Amino acid sequence: MISFKSLIGATFMSCAAAAAMAQVVGVATNAQGSLYYSVGAAVSGVMQQKAGLTARVQPMSGSSAYAPLVNRGQVEFGLMNALDVVNAFTGVDNFKDRKHTDLRLVGVMFALPIGMAVPNDSPAKSIKDLKGMRAPSKFTSQSTIQFVQDAALATGGLSIADMKQFPVSDYVKGMEALGDGKVDTAMFCVGCATAQEVNVNLSSHGGLRFIPLSDSPEATAAMRKVFSSAYTKVFEPSPAYPGVLVSIRLMAYSAFLVTSTHVPDDVVYKVTKALYENKQLLEVASTTMKSFDPSVMAEANTVAYHPGAEKYFKEVGAWPPKKR
Repeated sequence: MISFKSLIGATFMSCAAAAAMAQVVGVATNAQGSLYYSVGAAVSGVMQQKAGLTARVQPMSGSSAYAPLVNRGQVEFGLMNALDVVNAFTGVDNFKDRKHTDLRLVGVMFALPIGMAVPNDSPAKSIKDLKGMRAPSKFTSQSTIQFVQDAALATGGLSIADMKQFPVSDYVKGMEALGDGKVDTAMFCVGCATAQEVNVNLSSHGGLRFIPLSDSPEATAAMRKVFSSAYTKVFEPSPAYPGVLVSIRLMAYSAFLVTSTHVPDDVVYKVTKALYENKQLLEVASTTMKSFDPSVMAEANTVAYHPGAEKYFKEVGAWPPKKR
């Protein structure tokens, strides 16, 4: 006969297990239509399927809006680029005097490829040719994009000060402004949904066309003076990459999944393990995740890794973090 005490104990354990399985976590991303949103949806799916969590994507205007929420543990996870997370942690530049010292890294999710683009019938052929054109500016809800765009412009000796400025809230709005004819050039993510949409909107102009970046030592130095973690890589034409019409060099930088000290070690451990072991599921859910490389998830950064992530990386021999 089962004792009352045993029955109570079994019931408690069953409830505890159910509660654990029902744990809800948020994944903050940029607005719908962005690469971050696509990747956030893929990450959330793997969290649910392989980590036993109920994960929900929470799109916002940009990391400037959700970094404080992740830092306080109000949203458990978020996607932030290599520059953004350092600025937020140390309280400099776009996060000046606002230190987010509880932020911690989980790992690199993908290399974020971006570039300055124009309508295909634009006379601009190089970054230098963009001088004096109308371009998105301010990025009031996604302030780090100011530095990313300036890093790309710097390869041609330009900055936003050399452009006719069109204030927007985030870079998705900047992309849409090009499709609407409100600007002459804008920074675009390579292969994201909004790039696909704008390419269609510009069909009467021959679609979208990316401007190539120089790989000269001087151009690279100018880019890294603005954004030290940025690098360039060559992209080949593909139906998945509207605007990439020929083999072209564009800018790229790492995008991290971040969390905070407020999220339990076991939760972050399970998430890290699920992501590391399920590249195929991730890339099926988002083409951007085809660039996901588990072996370099632990990339060196000023910001520390969460203990839960560190524990898993040590177990699989992917520690210490590697420099790019």
